[in-house]
Amino acid sequence: MKTNYGGYLRFSATAILWLALYPVHLRAQKTSSIHAISIKPTVGADMAHAVKGPRNYLYGFHVGYDRDLSGNNRPWVDLLNVKGLSFGFLWHNMAHMREMIGGQSYAHGMAIGMLSEVDFQLVQIGSLKFLFTPGVGLTYITETIDTQPETTTVGSHLNLALTAELGLELPINDRTSFLAAASILHYSNGGLKIPNGGINTVNGSIGIKASLGHAQPATSPIDHSDFQPITDGSAELVVGAGRRGKYRTDDGFWRTGIYGGYNYFLNQGFGFKAGLDLVYYHQVFDLENFDATFQYYGSSYDRIRLGASAGAEVRLGRFAVNGMLGKYLHYRSFHGIQWYWTSALRYYLTPNVGLQSTLYMHRMQADYLNWALVFRI
Repeated sequence: MKTNYGGYLRFSATAILWLALYPVHLRAQKTSSIHAISIKPTVGADMAHAVKGPRNYLYGFHVGYDRDLSGNNRPWVDLLNVKGLSFGFLWHNMAHMREMIGGQSYAHGMAIGMLSEVDFQLVQIGSLKFLFTPGVGLTYITETIDTQPETTTVGSHLNLALTAELGLELPINDRTSFLAAASILHYSNGGLKIPNGGINTVNGSIGIKASLGHAQPATSPIDHSDFQPITDGSAELVVGAGRRGKYRTDDGFWRTGIYGGYNYFLNQGFGFKAGLDLVYYHQVFDLENFDATFQYYGSSYDRIRLGASAGAEVRLGRFAVNGMLGKYLHYRSFHGIQWYWTSALRYYLTPNVGLQSTLYMHRMQADYLNWALVFRI
């Protein structure tokens, strides 16, 4: 199939040049802007699947609204060296991301969604900034196992979008900065509908950030937030439930997940944690009833699996991100799985109560999403 890849690159270059030149016509200011718009054309290569011939790839762009937090006086901004937040539109053409089954090639269509990101500054050399930028969002993928029943990669139209980016930002003038980055992108539904092999790509992008004309004040307004997170040591209990999809049906396997552990926070932005993860199976794996009870790497002969895990939590005010690595103390696994890891997004309603979504993972495969309440003392 002939692709207009060159035309895409020419269009991207034209858009970047226009954004770079447009601010020259605006009145220059010595202070930076709180508000900016960015555009980042992207090209990515498949990390897992490839067919005969050229390697699978995608291309697209991200357009974001960026808010500079350099002058913000919230404690977590300074402690974590957070420089900005962004919210944007993400689009990828995946016509060249193909899966070969039975001699036939299947494409994955397009991905259209929203992405939020946080910029953590690693180092600054002169005016050049080096940033680590994780992102999370939701995306709609047009081709799935429902539209292409033979495929195994995309299980549902609605998917999580997870990104991790290392990039640089170089000011061109008072209003414009040049952007370049390398990133990893992951699309999957967290095991809600199976099969769900997911899409994983390594990407490169260049772009432009152009400020919008609202000058940043010399000092940030006082933070009047009444939310004061618990620091030092604390115990917590996380109780929730979730469902893993059943192979090529709309049914699923329910799980109840409970975590109990201890946290020690070095400050309001970062802390360590360790505890026990218990998962109760509402439907166990039965070898004699293989097709109806098989749950891939999550298959368990017993109703209970128990593990010990340790990791860290990064807090951005009321929002927090958790990452944990664990070893099973008891798990009669069909595949002999001994290790697991979890990632979680949390929102604190109060310093002691929160909402959390936890993704349990075995190797690189999602087991299930646990939607839970958090109680911390």
